[in-house]
Amino acid sequence: MELYAKDFGDSKNFSEAFLEAVSKLNSGDVFSFENTEYHFFKDYSQQREIHMSNTDSLRNPNKYFAMILENLEGITIDGNGATFVIHGDICALGVLNCKNITLKNFTIKYFSPSVIEMKVDKIEKKSAIFTLPENTFFDADGKTVEFYEKSPFSDRVYWKYKNDENSYNQVVHIGSNVFRVKNDKGVFHNVKSVSALTHSEIKITYSSKPKLIEGAVYAITQNKNRNTSGVFVNESENIKAVNLNVNYLQGFGWLSQMCADLSFEGCNFAPDKNHVVSSFADLIHVSSCKGKVDIKKCNFEHPHDDAINIHGVFLRFKEKLDSKSAVFEFVHAQQGGYSAFHEGNKVKFYYRDSLEAILGEYTVKQAIDYIDGKSVSLTFEEELPENIEATYDGHSNIVIENVSYCPDVEISDCRFEAIPTRGILCTTSGKVRIFDNSFSHIFMAHIYISNDANEWYESGPVRDMEIYSNNFFKDFDEEYAKSEAPVILIEPITLGGKIKAAVHRNIKIFSNNFENKKSYPVVAEGVENIGIYSNVFKGKAKIKFKHYTTQNSRG
Repeated sequence: MELYAKDFGDSKNFSEAFLEAVSKLNSGDVFSFENTEYHFFKDYSQQREIHMSNTDSLRNPNKYFAMILENLEGITIDGNGATFVIHGDICALGVLNCKNITLKNFTIKYFSPSVIEMKVDKIEKKSAIFTLPENTFFDADGKTVEFYEKSPFSDRVYWKYKNDENSYNQVVHIGSNVFRVKNDKGVFHNVKSVSALTHSEIKITYSSKPKLIEGAVYAITQNKNRNTSGVFVNESENIKAVNLNVNYLQGFGWLSQMCADLSFEGCNFAPDKNHVVSSFADLIHVSSCKGKVDIKKCNFEHPHDDAINIHGVFLRFKEKLDSKSAVFEFVHAQQGGYSAFHEGNKVKFYYRDSLEAILGEYTVKQAIDYIDGKSVSLTFEEELPENIEATYDGHSNIVIENVSYCPDVEISDCRFEAIPTRGILCTTSGKVRIFDNSFSHIFMAHIYISNDANEWYESGPVRDMEIYSNNFFKDFDEEYAKSEAPVILIEPITLGGKIKAAVHRNIKIFSNNFENKKSYPVVAEGVENIGIYSNVFKGKAKIKFKHYTTQNSRG
């Protein structure tokens, strides 16, 4: 059956209408929109206490969702060209515990993105004049600018912050050149006075002539507090995104967590014509998923972090309870709060100082989560490893990975441009194929293969990866900032910082076109059986092999 949005409410405030329509959906149904704008407001959004990986979720347990699909199967959301306009710092869409969902033919944009874009229009002596996009709201008072978004229905403030008070850094956009700068080189350093010239212009006078770049856009975000993700897919299976435009994502990005079988086809992650920023942080982020992740014919540009990041999660050993049971903990501040293990899942143990695996797989018999304590008690069918309590330099030396959630990955026919960090991060022991993609104006590595037991705890030893028929253009303009990152970087991160043995295996890099100027095309550390052949280089052709890296016969 096909249900029509026009039968449920006014597109100018569609939050409650969406909830009513979804309550009537059954397996096989299509929910169809019209080619117009549908507005969703934080005032009428749905709340859930739910946790999201790689965000500051434990500080923000209560999430707001403009739209939620929950406990549904076999549903298609067809936008027919519709634009979903989100008002407030909320998650645009949640897909929770669903199967066989298709999302197609719509645009996600935010009415007033919380990343503030300040274009340097003119520098005169010690002053600079900035212009801001439409629907950027602010009050200027002396030395301070307070940015905010308010409800049109009340005086409720959706979000607010002053200057760069909640920011680690700023991101500079000069055409396709995008890079980070510290706040002491940004807009609000050394400020003497601030005044509003119009509703979209700000004048800042500094104690000395500002070293800003005329014509550049300085973007300021609250990246010290990723309060949500822009789209959240959790514990769901066979979720398809087809022909979507994503103009902006609040808080983090399109996050899929503990899911199976995800696909993105023909999706465009890019800002609208009035903005230069497409996401508060990452664009597509896949954490602890299984089955296959298939991303093809998509466009990625102008996020404030990575375009694609696919990884598992390491939990660190904390306490032995008995011969088959132990407590493990999420370590990074932006991890935890969700169930990372289910009964019957397979687990592998690794040494943090070498990332070498302890032989064998262990089967989860029982998992008890301690959400507030960022930990889980696991009971296995098998006896724990004898050296489970091993330490290195006074620290626990054992981490575990849920190897039941290590997907196969295919990324093809995609375009990556104007990214201040990395194009693709991918660490999984599944089959990985990255081919027929184009990369340009990426400040850090175009492809980064890590496996990290000491900083982000993003897991995944690679076992079968091919990178081929891609075009890599290391064409960042060093007039603005110098980028020395290699095009492809393979760099495991261990406790102690040293590689003691091969971590990754069976990586092939072939038939690619590298235009990399002075940067290394490939830097590889800790890889057994790497093959690099039949590539074309314009610029430095030397491959840098570091500790415990061996080539195969075709290298």
